Amino acid sequence: MGDADSVRFMLRAEVRCAGQTLISSGTELSEHKIFVVTDWHPPIDTAVSVRLSFPKLVEPIELAARVSGVRTAGNPGEPGGIVLAFEDRARAAAAVLAARVRRLCASARLKHAEATTYRVLLVEDNALIRDMFTFGMMRSFQPPSVVTIEHAEDAARAWGKLGEARYDLVIVDFFLPDEDGASLITRMRSDERLADVPVVAISVGGRLARDATLSAGADLFLDKPLVLRDLMHTMRILARHEVDRSLEAGGRRRAVLVLDDSPLALAVTRFALETAGFEVAVAADLETFERLRLTFWPDLLLIDVQMPEAFGDDLASTLRGWHGVRAPILLVSGLEEPELARRASAAEVSGYILKEAGMTALVDRCRELLGSAA
Repeated sequence: MGDADSVRFMLRAEVRCAGQTLISSGTELSEHKIFVVTDWHPPIDTAVSVRLSFPKLVEPIELAARVSGVRTAGNPGEPGGIVLAFEDRARAAAAVLAARVRRLCASARLKHAEATTYRVLLVEDNALIRDMFTFGMMRSFQPPSVVTIEHAEDAARAWGKLGEARYDLVIVDFFLPDEDGASLITRMRSDERLADVPVVAISVGGRLARDATLSAGADLFLDKPLVLRDLMHTMRILARHEVDRSLEAGGRRRAVLVLDDSPLALAVTRFALETAGFEVAVAADLETFERLRLTFWPDLLLIDVQMPEAFGDDLASTLRGWHGVRAPILLVSGLEEPELARRASAAEVSGYILKEAGMTALVDRCRELLGSAA
């Protein structure tokens, strides 16, 4: 792509065009462009919408773009695909996303002093592929001991390991003996313990394997032969993020984003939460709220139901169902409790708090959801 500020982190890329959706991986992200791996080659200047995300690291963001170039598969490790140039109106949001990923990349070097180990389960029946992964990790992580990779030759052994230990990442081949990778991923996504574990599917099976594993719930699909350089770089960032979360637990101030059109309510809520030890950002309108959501990275969102631009429960439902926001969401309102409870249930949020309950109840509810603030 040639952009000096692009970052080689693998994102989930959902490209929508003319009612069709292509789910693949994207890399070389900058505020102007992203490269998406695909064998679909639409005409140059085709208008598309691309939704970029990665579990636990990057919440989904939808960007308008146009096809600006096509790459055919080149040398080994150079997959084919399309270059998407972001529309002018999407570049501000793309710049925020690129800055977020760049910060993750900048902190990806692990140190000897960090005791936390990032655990990876590779479900692959080919011994040479397993050796390649292990060797690639030894070269990519310093010291190698900060990341461990365990192997399972089939779905049955993988399921046994998943029942015994917690893994930070699972890499699953589609073609496995007895039970394919898509079936294993389906079982993982149906199990409450494993539903949020990032899963990368790999295969030589092309579109058939891609569609099957992504439909089953894989976060990314990568064609073999793999671009190990990009995958290992992504794994370093994931590992760095898990180390940071482990080291900061109990010491980091948890972040709360509050949306309310009342300046008085915002001021009082902010004072109460900051006094309790939380880091707080406030928004009085949707534009400010969305900007802060993408830059402040809140651990909890408090959303007033009765807003002038949109009902808070509709906004919360959209954040959950369309943007994939996983942070807890509380609806806050002066409505009667039965009505507020109904709205919270329909929006599938974490709960609600009545304004008349007061700031002590609100702070207690935030602590209940997030644990200690300081």
